[in-house]
Amino acid sequence: MSRKKLLPALALITLSLGLHPYSLAQQSSVPGLQKRLGDLLSSPKEDELLEPAQAFRMQLKFKGPATLVADLIPAPGYYLYRDRIRFAIRNGNGIAIKAVKLPPGEIKNDLSFGKVETYRQPVQAEILLDRAPGAKNFTLAASYQGCHEKTGVCYPPVDTAVNLSAP
Repeated sequence: MSRKKLLPALALITLSLGLHPYSLAQQSSVPGLQKRLGDLLSSPKEDELLEPAQAFRMQLKFKGPATLVADLIPAPGYYLYRDRIRFAIRNGNGIAIKAVKLPPGEIKNDLSFGKVETYRQPVQAEILLDRAPGAKNFTLAASYQGCHEKTGVCYPPVDTAVNLSAP
């Protein structure tokens, strides 16, 4: 609820409890009233949704000439769907993905998707590359999707592309 809508509601609550506006600044005779009113005015950090780039981060590093490691990092309170993680090569003449290895995830009974595997902690995707001799430069396209655990808000897939040069 926005603060503009909340203030008239608080005034109505104050008047209906028989409290005068100045009494809120004094010690309240109703136990916990000040705390409850304070809780209404502030929202806990864990309920605030992050921008997709902050909620789900990706870091890349090479582990040899034919292996690329993608660290997928959900923010605390978020999770990624295992089956929504995808990688593709673009602009990579002579470079293709041979296989993507992901560890097993934690099983979650999702109201929308049923039983799914998720990652609440950072996870490493090992991307095995098939490279022709001399093939070096390419673009890695990555797509992944996840949700905020407490609110149940799921983000649309995050699509990103990174230009890379293999060692």
